[in-house]
Amino acid sequence: MAKAAKPPRTDNRKQDVLAEHILRAAGLSSDDLMAFQHVFRDAASNLCTRLGLYTAAPFTADVQTLETLKTTDLAASLGSDTLVAVLNADRWGGDVLFVLEANLVNMVTDAFFGSGDPGAEKRNGRPFSPVEITVGEKFTQCLAAAMNDIFGTGDTMLFELKSLMPVRQFDAEEFSHARMFCCEMTFAFEATITQLRILLPRSCHRPIQEAVTRMLRTPSNRSDPLWARRLRQEVSRAHIDIEAYAVQGSMTLKNLSELSAGQVLPLPASMVNQVRLRSGEKPLYKCSLGKIGMNFSVRVSDFVDEEEEMIDELVHG
Repeated sequence: MAKAAKPPRTDNRKQDVLAEHILRAAGLSSDDLMAFQHVFRDAASNLCTRLGLYTAAPFTADVQTLETLKTTDLAASLGSDTLVAVLNADRWGGDVLFVLEANLVNMVTDAFFGSGDPGAEKRNGRPFSPVEITVGEKFTQCLAAAMNDIFGTGDTMLFELKSLMPVRQFDAEEFSHARMFCCEMTFAFEATITQLRILLPRSCHRPIQEAVTRMLRTPSNRSDPLWARRLRQEVSRAHIDIEAYAVQGSMTLKNLSELSAGQVLPLPASMVNQVRLRSGEKPLYKCSLGKIGMNFSVRVSDFVDEEEEMIDELVHG
């Protein structure tokens, strides 16, 4: 049977595959939400930098938790005295919610109007004023732009503000995502600490991982080289286990069950070119077996493209 034609290989394709495998080996996989904490932490830092364009107040923000929410958890995450911003994020598979606590809105409003000591106040059920809602909208725009700097592709804005309203006007029953992620941040001025929550559809997880992978492939093309450098350093310091193994030959289950200690199994000569490096059961590189002095060695020859290998197995059976 003729061998199936393979698509042309590009350097980008190679780096994408490697970056995805290395991210997974380093713990930045889509199976571990907490691995994205430092990415959202950079978004929080970016938010404070953007707010500095409107006020001299030294706000700080940091990630407190990232967790998966069930539908029944949505009401608790929205709170009782908050502003809810609904943003369209088609690339992330649905709407994103920013939940701004009343004390956060108070602090930012004070800061925007020149207060040297913005802080919380006892609202006693007072509704949000038009000025506070306008400030909440500006804050939402700053947060959306900060996240776009981290997760966007640079061509268009990732988020588009649809509406901003007090939580009492938000219809949680009409907003239905089977499962969501919640990134809860602390937002503070000196000793006054408030909460900021970002609710994201579960479908956003893959685009976030792809954004990190793109950064690893072309860090010099990002608009924030400092962020790219910090993330690359974070990944490069991760310690992962590497294993070299041979992939050659097969036997029946009967023969396998009859193996005994001391038995010698012959290996074909081509085995020297059938060595792989893997981490966490994920093959990374093709290698050849050799020796350096008295020690065995492996020479790295190419990266492992699992899609191509699967096609070869299907063709050659």
